[in-house]
Amino acid sequence: MPKIHIPVIGYTQGGRQMMTTAMSAPDLVTMVTKPAAWNPVKTDAHGNRPRDTNHLKGIVKYLEDEEHFVLGAAVLYLTSKEATFTPYAIPGVTTEYDAAQVGLLSVDIGAKFDIGDGQHRIGAYEDIVQSRDDDDPIIERLKDSGQPLIIVIEDDHKRRAQDFADLQRNVKAPTQSLGQSMDRRQPINRELSDLFDTIPVFEDRVEYLKDNPGKLSAKLFSFKTVRYVSGLLLVGNKYRTPTTMDKAVNDRFEGDSAKEARAELIAFWTALGEMARFADVIEGEVKGAELREATYLLSAGVLYAIAFAVYTANGVASLMADSADADLKEKIENTIPLAIRALDDVDFARIPEEKIKKATADEPLTEDDSIFVGTLIEPATGKLAAGRTAWEGAGMKLLRAILDNEELSFLTDK
Repeated sequence: MPKIHIPVIGYTQGGRQMMTTAMSAPDLVTMVTKPAAWNPVKTDAHGNRPRDTNHLKGIVKYLEDEEHFVLGAAVLYLTSKEATFTPYAIPGVTTEYDAAQVGLLSVDIGAKFDIGDGQHRIGAYEDIVQSRDDDDPIIERLKDSGQPLIIVIEDDHKRRAQDFADLQRNVKAPTQSLGQSMDRRQPINRELSDLFDTIPVFEDRVEYLKDNPGKLSAKLFSFKTVRYVSGLLLVGNKYRTPTTMDKAVNDRFEGDSAKEARAELIAFWTALGEMARFADVIEGEVKGAELREATYLLSAGVLYAIAFAVYTANGVASLMADSADADLKEKIENTIPLAIRALDDVDFARIPEEKIKKATADEPLTEDDSIFVGTLIEPATGKLAAGRTAWEGAGMKLLRAILDNEELSFLTDK
């Protein structure tokens, strides 16, 4: 039977013949078969999970937008009847003891690769290839690029399915803080990273490796928390998915609005560091772990509530700007630091553990114990509540505290 020959590097793993190579996207999509749905009863196909349309579209957009793209290897399968590997020695370079062997993969013409892992990557290529002309710049870029492949000769479909399970088990996704801080394509990530060297409250106090600093950590915030707090400050709480919120936040750094967005971030985080409790940490009088133990200020929910309250107060001020006189405009321009300064009047101290232990449904905690009881703090248990309903409610309480401050009376005078 006629065959096609593909240059590969062969090796064995787990006793099986495997090869690594690369193909251009237009070539690859013609040589794969669409994965069947996973069904453990079937023996003629190993199957796969359903394609996630949104995930696939995200890869399509990435490939279309990013010239310097990178995608990891896809895992493909052929049977021993369809394919053979022939190694070729290179005198003076290769030996029989090398783990890798240069060679040729010979595949029957008409044989199709079975996708083990990477169906969304290959599906994205397929969408692009089928929707664009051959001379389209995106297609030209894909023709000049190689998609890395791991090709396995494996006849047992159940073994192929086991490989998929093993690959997922042995891959550890990065924390959101780590992934976001490394992703400098998004303007908000770049802006924050650039501010970390200039704003005192950030100085060596941002945790990148974990999404939640430990109880005894000297770090005050994770990158994930700083990023979300900053997003709430810039665009508020009206976005219900991370994707739509990311777009709105990143849009703030486009064109004429970029300078204003950057100024808002600087004003917010600078003023936060000047709050009495944070200032104690910056001046070295209190350690980060001590601040975490004594107050709720380092709880992500409280930080979200602060950002939401300040965003709302700043929004009210912005509506007044057009009709304001010179003196009022000066106050409006300083709404963010004034609002945070007003929060120094709020008691962020943790409720004593002895009092929490006595709380019950019949004798619950009250707002006299903490402003956050009933929103971020469950009255009957004293536990911190999770979810946006909790921090939105807490934000509204903080907003009332802001609006009651004499320095911000101009927000409620009219």
